[in-house]
Amino acid sequence: MTRVSALPVVVAALLALVTAGIGLDDADPASPLRHLFAVPVVLGALAFGLRGAVLTGTGVVLLFAPVVLPDVERHGLTAEVAEALVTMILLLLLGGIVGALRTQTLRQSQRLSLLLAVHALLARDDAIEILLRRLRALLLVRLPIRDVALVLEDGSCASATGEGTLVGSVVSDVMRTGRAFFVTDSGESLQPTRVAIVPLIGSGGCVGALAVEAAELSMTDRSELAALGAYVGLALENARLAARQRRAADELDAKVAAATHHLEEMDRAKSTFVAIVSHELRTPLTALLGFGELLATRAYSVPEVHRLAGIVHRETQRLVRLVDDLIDLSRLERGGAPTLRRAALCPARALSSVAELFRHVGPRLVIECASAVPDVDADPDAVDRILKNLITNALKYSPATVPVHLVADHDGPGFVRFTVQDRGPGIAPAALPHVFEPYYRAPGAAGAAPGTGLGLAVVKALVEAHGGSIEVASEVGRGTTISFRLPQIVV
Repeated sequence: MTRVSALPVVVAALLALVTAGIGLDDADPASPLRHLFAVPVVLGALAFGLRGAVLTGTGVVLLFAPVVLPDVERHGLTAEVAEALVTMILLLLLGGIVGALRTQTLRQSQRLSLLLAVHALLARDDAIEILLRRLRALLLVRLPIRDVALVLEDGSCASATGEGTLVGSVVSDVMRTGRAFFVTDSGESLQPTRVAIVPLIGSGGCVGALAVEAAELSMTDRSELAALGAYVGLALENARLAARQRRAADELDAKVAAATHHLEEMDRAKSTFVAIVSHELRTPLTALLGFGELLATRAYSVPEVHRLAGIVHRETQRLVRLVDDLIDLSRLERGGAPTLRRAALCPARALSSVAELFRHVGPRLVIECASAVPDVDADPDAVDRILKNLITNALKYSPATVPVHLVADHDGPGFVRFTVQDRGPGIAPAALPHVFEPYYRAPGAAGAAPGTGLGLAVVKALVEAHGGSIEVASEVGRGTTISFRLPQIVV
């Protein structure tokens, strides 16, 4: 800063020294010392550009004129005078060329500095609206302008420019056509107000517009604004793409984390499932082995044999159901579908038949089925398994003195709804979306009753294989209701 402010003094001192030297050399216009005027002229041009070159050259002419003009008056236009004049002209040309190059270089440097600042600003990880506001503030500081507006194609904008209405209509035209527009005077004051609107050019075309208001905008200024618009357009497009990429990466990270968490939960559930299934298999197998050995090695009365055989039968059914669930689940995980043998099935008969299997629970099962309910198009064995699973769960979690309701009724055109309702402890809202997942058991269910977590997953698969749907509603402390829909028979 100090060096730049001292340069005028240095230039003036050099001019004075050269002039003094020529004066000491008998004020000869042809004095070789005149060539030293090139030093302050070049120095002024390098320091202050074309303006500095003009000022320094003018100073040289004024200082050297008292040497040349008296000689012209005395001797006329001699060779020495002509040579001195040529030297002055060459000095002026040298200063002009160096000054113009310096001015152009300085302007190019400022432009590159602005582009680097724009690039650094738009490379930040901020919302596009924040980037636009900061970019507008940067342009107001770096450019000799009064106001600036940035408008993007998606509607994002920073501030307003000029006389609002005029600029707003012109900006829309620029964004539509992709061509720059220049307003010679958009103000009402005595001082003219120039407005230039240039398109922001991205890789796919015009992505917005840059509007600038200034007291003066030369052709060079407008050309540089057009180049700035192209650069800003690409930078903004890159910023938007980077923001989308960051959002996509964040979403992908969240999905991967959720999938990883789900897989970890599935692994834990499968580990728990293996332990539960081992226990569930061991219980009926132990009963079968023990009672089978008793029947084979001891003599019992006929009533006692019937009692033991009934226990063996029930444990065998329990083992068969567990194996069937495992087979169905294995088929589902491989992408297969349950095999169905559809037939006309009476809902009332299906409910009565499955309730007969649970007659040992007494009057706990309450069946409600209107006589007008039509037959359903379903596999009787599959419906039997669905109802057995749901009723077993309902009885398992309900108090011994509270009945379980089985209901069959119309459900709109073409469907019959079956409902199993209990008054058990209910299921927490957070667990409801997962009750039909394989291996899943709601928190607290394991301590309340044994189970594998397979039954509801198989039930859902069997219902959906029929073209129906299943849903669960529950309230903690009030019980659970599971309903499924099956298509009625087409007559």
